[in-house]
Amino acid sequence: MPASESPAEQPDAHDQTLIVDNAVSLTLGSDSLSVVDDRTSRKSDRSCCGLCKKTKTKTTHAISLYNVLDAEVTPSSLAITYAEHSTKNDVSVTGLHYPLTEKVKPVAELWVKKLLEMAYGTAQRRKRLKVLINPFGGKGSASNLYKTYAAPILAAACCQVDVQTTEYRGHAIKIAEHLDLDAYDAIICCSGDGLPYEVFNGLGKRPNGREALAKMAVALLPCGSGNGMTWNCLGTESVSVATLAIVKALRTPLDLVSVTQKNSRTLSFLSQSFGIVADSDLGTDNVRWMGAQRFTYGFLVRLMQRTIYPCDLAIKVEMNDKKAIKDHYRAYASQEYDPLADRIRVEATSQSPALPELEYGTVEDELPKDWEIIPGQNMGNFYSGNMAIMSKDTNFFPASLPNDGLMDIVTIDGTVSRTTSLKMMTEIPEGRFFDMPDVAIRKARAYRLVPHDKDGYISIDGEKVPFEAFQCEIHQGLGTVLSKSGHMYEAEGPK
Repeated sequence: MPASESPAEQPDAHDQTLIVDNAVSLTLGSDSLSVVDDRTSRKSDRSCCGLCKKTKTKTTHAISLYNVLDAEVTPSSLAITYAEHSTKNDVSVTGLHYPLTEKVKPVAELWVKKLLEMAYGTAQRRKRLKVLINPFGGKGSASNLYKTYAAPILAAACCQVDVQTTEYRGHAIKIAEHLDLDAYDAIICCSGDGLPYEVFNGLGKRPNGREALAKMAVALLPCGSGNGMTWNCLGTESVSVATLAIVKALRTPLDLVSVTQKNSRTLSFLSQSFGIVADSDLGTDNVRWMGAQRFTYGFLVRLMQRTIYPCDLAIKVEMNDKKAIKDHYRAYASQEYDPLADRIRVEATSQSPALPELEYGTVEDELPKDWEIIPGQNMGNFYSGNMAIMSKDTNFFPASLPNDGLMDIVTIDGTVSRTTSLKMMTEIPEGRFFDMPDVAIRKARAYRLVPHDKDGYISIDGEKVPFEAFQCEIHQGLGTVLSKSGHMYEAEGPK
């Protein structure tokens, strides 16, 4: 090195280390930023009557690249903002600031570019977000949760944010139906799973519904009771951690399910239930103050009554062997995330922008002859999942996949003993529910269910629909969500 050049003007051979002022070095590792600060600081010396003296202190710490939100070289300094844990379950924004000389600035600008490339990978930076807040969701705290835990992180990540509060049930449908698709990259729902349900249906109501659902990603900040979408896509119940995950999230194709009843057609992203699960969900509105615990309460009350839910059930079965389902899951999981495939998917929708036609017709049409008839006279629980986790600690469908064109259907006979039913509840969080002999699991493309009773509950994504015959069929990769992996749910697969 020529005598006229100082170390501060030179990056290392691979441009991974930036030496700020001969006392501070910032080094990019494969997954973290290492900070070594050897600057002089002032500390009090009690042996010197309280007078201060300069001491050398060396500090070293690592910052996960996943937590880096933004970095820039200003006219006089280098600024790096990142999220760090403020409590066990939450992160908050903090930063590093170092003065820069004119000679160091060109090197620092190149280093910052590399830092951001490594911190974001293939994720989009500075996302343009339409934020919808349901002021009545959960316990009515969504607005405060957003302002306290989400807004600072989105601002630090330089996201463009447009916030709107929904005013009535179904308002998000109208918003999504008329939203400027070119103005935003994603719709972020501050609510429970009800608002994403409305958003998907609003996008689907557009004349170019298929195109809108492919272009506009949807994500959920967990401000409700179940928050299934957040658990599956972002793996957390913390608003701040979920916000960080959204900042770093990848666009992910998501299968959506068409649900038909008489002349209506709606879209489902999470689940459809009939029987004890639907009863436990929709039949407990009077104890909504219990939060997520009301589902457990409702389940136990109905279990003690040994209720059965007779129905006619027919399924377009693709797999009903548990080993085959596990093999299918592992084969899918072994694939890698491919952002090019997503771009091709979105571009293809311009050729056929409307919602796809129903391959199997509606519930009003003749039943296809190749569907399997499932005995339903003693049905205890029918549950069809498009995602794995329904709420905290309920990985009900561990073999569920975002984009395999198949829904996972669980049926349980209502005559099983109470002891077995209770064991099923405890085995779900332990991951042993899937292999229980009394649990029938099928991967399917479509099904039809006709209740025998006149009154009861049918739940679509946690929303109550008329208690009457309904038919469902799945559309591979019709919707789009933001997820951490871009490929898999944040749930443990079948063992």
